Amino acid sequence: MKFVHVATRTRDLEAAIKFYEQLGLTEKKRSELVKGKATLVFMAPEADNFAIELVYNWGKDDGYPGGERFGHFAFETEDIDAVLPVLELFGGRVTRMPYMLEGDGPRLAFIDDPDGNSIELIQR
Repeated sequence: MKFVHVATRTRDLEAAIKFYEQLGLTEKKRSELVKGKATLVFMAPEADNFAIELVYNWGKDDGYPGGERFGHFAFETEDIDAVLPVLELFGGRVTRMPYMLEGDGPRLAFIDDPDGNSIELIQR
């Protein structure tokens, strides 16, 4: 398994992008989710070995309470269907069964760890 990105919500996408650019990250990918009403911007270093996903939920221009601001940890896996039951055996709780992201996106699933932190699993 490979650690892919961490997600955080922002009320000001352009300000967040400029901030992370000062840390040496550049915009690698941008997605507009029409059904999900959100813009996703992935900021990564030159080595491209991790990313910070900035999530702007359209129309949400006030601040997020601490628990709403953090999104999830993301791991890429070859087989979501094989991994989910194992994670459940070790205290995980599936919060969203596998599904396809909009369009031709990857297959995703979400599971909470034993402390309630959200983990996104990505099968490309």
